Amino acid sequence: MTLRTALACLLALALTLSACAPDREDHATGRYTAATGDTDIVLTLAESGRGTWSTDTDEITFKWSTPKADHLWLHTREGGVIQGRFNDGRLTIALPGVGELVFERQ
Repeated sequence: MTLRTALACLLALALTLSACAPDREDHATGRYTAATGDTDIVLTLAESGRGTWSTDTDEITFKWSTPKADHLWLHTREGGVIQGRFNDGRLTIALPGVGELVFERQ
């Protein structure tokens, strides 16, 4: 194998692996708020793929990903996945036992 062929293979491998990396959609990163009765919830999605779910009394950290352009997955420490969906500039997350929360980007 010549040096030129080896470099071409290495470049092809690097491009393939970078295409497999999880996307951090620019449209998803940011700060979102939702109100449920007397509780305000602040959802922060950082470019690093980490996020926080904050209320007046608690803050929960998680990892997040966007498997599709309009979908959001919040990965909990326990291994669960909370799914959300972007629609018309809003983020809707359905929580078992709570219902749907609609977040507005701030």
